[in-house]
Amino acid sequence: MVWVTSLPESQMRNKVFLAFAAVIITALVSGYIFKWLMFADFTDYVGTMQKQNIYWVVASLEESYKDGSWDDKVMFEAVHWATMLGFDVQVLDTAGGVIMDSGRVYEMLPHAMKHRMMDMLEHNKATGQYLLYPLTADGVQFGTVKIRPAQGYVAIKEELFKKHGAYFMAVSLAVAGGGSVLLAFLFTRLLINPIRRLKDASDKIAQGDLHARCEIGSNDEIGALASSFNQMAAALEREDLLRKHMMANITHELRTPLTIMKANVEAVIDGVAGSPAEALINVNQGIDRLTGLVKGIEDLVKAEEDVMKNLNYEVVDMCELVSSLTAQFIAPAAQKGLFITIEIADTLDVTTDREKLSTILINLISNAVKFTTAGGVIVSGVQDSEGYTISVHDTGCGIAAVEQELIFGRLYKKGAASGMGIGLSIVKELTAALNGTITVESERAKGSTFTVRFPAASGHRGS
Repeated sequence: MVWVTSLPESQMRNKVFLAFAAVIITALVSGYIFKWLMFADFTDYVGTMQKQNIYWVVASLEESYKDGSWDDKVMFEAVHWATMLGFDVQVLDTAGGVIMDSGRVYEMLPHAMKHRMMDMLEHNKATGQYLLYPLTADGVQFGTVKIRPAQGYVAIKEELFKKHGAYFMAVSLAVAGGGSVLLAFLFTRLLINPIRRLKDASDKIAQGDLHARCEIGSNDEIGALASSFNQMAAALEREDLLRKHMMANITHELRTPLTIMKANVEAVIDGVAGSPAEALINVNQGIDRLTGLVKGIEDLVKAEEDVMKNLNYEVVDMCELVSSLTAQFIAPAAQKGLFITIEIADTLDVTTDREKLSTILINLISNAVKFTTAGGVIVSGVQDSEGYTISVHDTGCGIAAVEQELIFGRLYKKGAASGMGIGLSIVKELTAALNGTITVESERAKGSTFTVRFPAASGHRGS
């Protein structure tokens, strides 16, 4: 069966169906081989039994000859049973004369027995060449027996067994083959339909319809694939919304300083500016704002590159690392009257990606200093058998509970805060890249504590 269509799914369907067909053909060939082997074994069995029966007949006839004469009764019984076993028998003396044969046995039987045996046996329909077996006593041949298969009761049963066996095998193969073809067709459709739905949904995604989803029709691997596809589509949709949001924010952030700079420059050109120096100060502030915006974009691009980079693990002295990172914030903190305290043991050595961990800590410390007006910042670190933890605590304005789930999103800015709102999203992505987690505990007007936790696989106690 072949579906004539140019759709790619038809090629997949044909491949699956052909795979089923190959299995079916293999099963049918195996069945035929089984039939052939079974009949061959049965034929061998029949041949072996036939030889054993012939040897029994020969032995019985030899027993019928004693002291130089034939025992007619014993010879009659031997030929009688040979006939019953399906042989046409002739017993010859040394001169070649027929002493007893199957036809004479029929004639010697009582009428009733003869009639019933004629219904069972047809020795006159025997075909083929006689096989000659010498009859001997004490090493001296005293006669010959000629034996060939007859159309007897046993032979009829053997033939019926072969015919019925062949018939039943043919019916079984036909039923199995037909059923397998039907099941192959049904299973092919069952397998292809979910894949077709995935293809249709992916085509819609490719055409820009990021709302497209695939129906999950089962709990198997294909259902799991459909679920993963839907998660991917949802992630793409979120990223698209974030991209649009980011572009809108960037446009807004660019427009405001550019408008202010243009207004001040035009005022100077038109001679209406109260003070050219003040106008230049405003222009310089606009340039600083643009520079900060560009730096934010660079940080975002760099963060995405860092997430995609392979991890470069090395042994890091946490106390030394945090000390070097906080050094750049001492001056800004001092200008606001803030303290920065490090509470990390000198022996805390961990195995991690130094660059990524540095980016995480810089963003957390920078935010702590930015949003704290009194008090200070405490950076602490501890380690246990399950991993290590770094916490950044500040005494700043705190974060409302409703905002705590939003702050890790890209471009989310708290209130009228400056910047692009990408710092904490970068922290979350890099933390995940290091197989860690980040949590926040905060209360308005009492400060916040950001805690990053990394498993033992990412760190160990130094020696």
